[in-house]
Amino acid sequence: MFKNKKIVKINKSNIKLYISDSVFKPTATTSFLFRDAAKFINKKMDILDLGCGSGVIAILANKLQQNKKTIYASDISSKAIQYAKKNLDMHKCNFELKKGSLFKPWNNKKFDLIINDVSGISETLAKKSTWFRNVPCRTGLDGTDLTLKVINSSKLYLNLKGGIIFPIISLSNSKKIMKVLKKKFKTIKIVSNNFWFLPEELNKDRNKLLQMRKKKLINFELKFGKVICNTQIVYAKN
Repeated sequence: MFKNKKIVKINKSNIKLYISDSVFKPTATTSFLFRDAAKFINKKMDILDLGCGSGVIAILANKLQQNKKTIYASDISSKAIQYAKKNLDMHKCNFELKKGSLFKPWNNKKFDLIINDVSGISETLAKKSTWFRNVPCRTGLDGTDLTLKVINSSKLYLNLKGGIIFPIISLSNSKKIMKVLKKKFKTIKIVSNNFWFLPEELNKDRNKLLQMRKKKLINFELKFGKVICNTQIVYAKN
């Protein structure tokens, strides 16, 4: 079953992972997210990797903690849980891994840092992308469904001084997400802005993209004939 082992580069780290076409693979957003999350991690934190996929963020976070703390991780996909367990075991991490939707597996548990990497782009575009090939993405037309559920529930799972860090991608209604975030949290910090070119498979139907932008479902810039998207990494706490 676990035959496809690859070296995945996350920022400056090369990490061995078992990967599957049915499990979300690390992307540039994964790199942005972990690079910025690392700025907040300390050795004493209880950390949750929400939407863990193959487990790469959980592995890297546990390594930062020198494997002295239990890292917590969950995903809705049974296949993702199988691969995450294999990868976490391979890297000798201390972990608690659960299957379930968003925070459902973590009743009565609180964390110091939630690293949220659940799907966050328009479902319409996700279906056309290579990122979500054979991977579920039920985010709604404007890509906000899962992110807003996380934001609305996250304070119940955070310790008093705890925070959540996650990407806001311009292939969703980012203004809508930020508006809800400001209602829920007192302190919000945009840790980084990261610009990237839209992949070719999503760039073929330019009219569709323009229509979605006009309806404010997504946002992007057009420069030199290229579609430029943005990923903000945002940290929020009480």
